[in-house]
Amino acid sequence: MTRPNTAFHPLSVRLQKPGYVELVFSLVLVWGFGDALSTLFAAQFAGPGLEANPWIRTLLIHEPLLVIALKMAVVLYVGIILLECRDVVEQVPLWRAWLLSIVAAGAAVVLGNTYIGLAAAAA
Repeated sequence: MTRPNTAFHPLSVRLQKPGYVELVFSLVLVWGFGDALSTLFAAQFAGPGLEANPWIRTLLIHEPLLVIALKMAVVLYVGIILLECRDVVEQVPLWRAWLLSIVAAGAAVVLGNTYIGLAAAAA
């Protein structure tokens, strides 16, 4: 009888699937904090006229700090709802992939905003 190879390669990495709470926290962090700060950064250097959302554009023109409050409040509300509905969401097929894609889309938005700010600052 052969013994299974239990030794790990020194460079091997074991990734664990993110848990539900971790994904909701990531969503809140990326879409609330990251999106708000990167939006302000882009508006500071490129101007608020490039903002696609007309409500956020108006806030950027009149009271930029309200952008942070609004985005964080909305995403915090979404996070609380997602945590309260955990049992329902976890019954949906591919719920983890859906939440991961929402976090990835938020990261893409943050990177896009940051790029726009950096490109405008360099110009």
